[in-house]
Amino acid sequence: MKEIIFAGFGGQGVLTGGLLIAELAARTQRNAVWMPAYGPTMRGGKANCVVKFGQTPEERIGSPVMEEADVLVAMNVPALDYLEYCRKDCTIFVNAHTVPADQQLPEQAVVVRLDCAELAQKAENPKGESLVMVGAIVRRLGWFDEDFARSAITDYFTGKGKGKYAAANVRAFDLGCQEVK
Repeated sequence: MKEIIFAGFGGQGVLTGGLLIAELAARTQRNAVWMPAYGPTMRGGKANCVVKFGQTPEERIGSPVMEEADVLVAMNVPALDYLEYCRKDCTIFVNAHTVPADQQLPEQAVVVRLDCAELAQKAENPKGESLVMVGAIVRRLGWFDEDFARSAITDYFTGKGKGKYAAANVRAFDLGCQEVK
């Protein structure tokens, strides 16, 4: 079982980023759940989601509730509060644009820092910060094939009537991949 927590402010794409990872898992015939949570203010308020998926098609998910996450995607400093739900040796993907370099993080954790805002701007997709993180996750953890992920992301947004953003979304994803080589 893999568990990821995406956390940040509403408007940073944390719910979308988590939904894309759940979509990738589901498209590879694995059981997956996505459980969003956000405050009443939405844009600018606290937002998070939990994604759980089986490592094989046979693996079942007992509960969508946060238990012991393998990965935390921290889009801002308050997102680090969710470390209490993570394994001590988890991987933390940190948005270096909003989380200072001197921020204390668990010593046993693997920390991947990338400036999502800068990379999204470089991709000419200022709303693509979460897609940068999805690219970093896909490349760093190797849970999904990159070409498959590009195709699934394009299909997902096209299905939502946002196909005109497909190229920019893939550019943001690719820059996230490249950043973690």
